[in-house]
Amino acid sequence: VAALLPQDWEFRLVDRDFQTLEDADWDWADLVIISGMIVQRAGMLGLIRESKQRGKPVAVGGPYAMSLPDEVLEAGADFAVLDEGELTIPIFVEALLNGATSGTFTAKGQKADMHTSPKPRFDLINIYDYNSLSIQFSRGCPFLCEFCDIITLFGRRPRTKTPAQIREELDQLYDLGWRGGIFMVDDNFIGNRLTLELLSTRWAP
Repeated sequence: VAALLPQDWEFRLVDRDFQTLEDADWDWADLVIISGMIVQRAGMLGLIRESKQRGKPVAVGGPYAMSLPDEVLEAGADFAVLDEGELTIPIFVEALLNGATSGTFTAKGQKADMHTSPKPRFDLINIYDYNSLSIQFSRGCPFLCEFCDIITLFGRRPRTKTPAQIREELDQLYDLGWRGGIFMVDDNFIGNRLTLELLSTRWAP
């Protein structure tokens, strides 16, 4: 998300698994942006309410907001930035810069071109808080498993980044000092068989 926002903004990322929000963090912020999954629902709703109590505008996105947008809006979120950030964050930023104080932003069924995804701002985290670090090669899954909501969120056509993008992300982590494990967080890493066959051919010894 930080990489998709204007890069002249100042960012402070707080991972609530490791850090607590201090009064100084709240005082520093002009805008609070919250993301998370449904399993983090209670914590997210609590943060939305505290943001409003402190007089801070709050934008919410991620899988929980995408699945249940009414809940985050009823809790007091000013902005619901839904669907894939490559498509909706620019619309949200434009509205914000034009003076909007609330709104819901969706991609209206469109899916992002993963080739446009910028390198994540890994520099905003303390990499040593983590047992492994995550990168994403693709989104979407061709299957119809009844226990999974991926196809609802990201569709049935797996879309991929380029090998060059993945190399840049890995290089960035290496340059930051990371020497641990890398977790590929794809919805279905082998979902796009044609792309993987081409990559296998290209990288074959």
